[in-house]
Amino acid sequence: MNPEPSSSPGNDDYLSRLNDAQRQAVTHGTGVSAGGADSSPLLVIAGAGSGKTNTLAHRVAHLIASGADPRRILLLTFSRRASVEMTRRVERTCKTVLGDKAGPLADALAWAGTFHSIGARLLREYARQIGMDPAFSIHDREDSADLMNLIRHDLGFSKTENRFPGKGTCLAIYSRVVNSGAPLADVLLKHYPWCAGWEAQLKQLFAGYVTAKQEQGVLDYDDLLLCWAQMVSDPVLAADIGGKWDHVLVDEYQDTNRLQAEILLGMKPDGRGLTVVGDDAQSIL
Repeated sequence: MNPEPSSSPGNDDYLSRLNDAQRQAVTHGTGVSAGGADSSPLLVIAGAGSGKTNTLAHRVAHLIASGADPRRILLLTFSRRASVEMTRRVERTCKTVLGDKAGPLADALAWAGTFHSIGARLLREYARQIGMDPAFSIHDREDSADLMNLIRHDLGFSKTENRFPGKGTCLAIYSRVVNSGAPLADVLLKHYPWCAGWEAQLKQLFAGYVTAKQEQGVLDYDDLLLCWAQMVSDPVLAADIGGKWDHVLVDEYQDTNRLQAEILLGMKPDGRGLTVVGDDAQSIL
């Protein structure tokens, strides 16, 4: 499956199209071993329009061309569209370098997707080990908001004299608490001050929401990250999950939240084989 190891792929025309900084990022650590698995962590910080995503795609292609097993590469993006586009860029670059061998190798890049999609895949794989039914359902945001609204109504909060926050706002508050790990009071004060007076009721609502999910055997999008983070907090599971990949590459790293950062640290505690690319000026947090 793998091409012969090489610290310098035969056709390096694709590298000449990059500037010095991009080329340095693309080739970082790939000459250490056949798979480059001994490479130190790589953080790429660059502004908008500087070719960050293109550099990351070239790095994936260069790793494969240098002998890395594409089945042992995890590529994480923040949207399905970005994942598809990234994979296409990798395929194009691999074709430039490897010719006829490029198709099968690029097709073997099976672990490419969003944090949530990869999380769902891992949870189904490890479900029984963590006491979960692998046939769990996943609620999208609309389903989650509807369930939140049902609990909101059952608790009588939809009939309060002063208007209680709507289902969308409640779900947004819940999601921020889960992903940031911050206390509800802090989240309300910083991001939803107009809802601060409902703190006690929101705690009750969120407890009811979690119970309803458990009773129905469903997970929401936040659970996909939360459960993944909990799995890699266990040393044995963390070693097994992190050991699946020699290389973990993350696009738009500035948009990662606390849970996603914990996931990466849990899988690669020493940072080896980890590449993250982002623009701190565009951080959403």
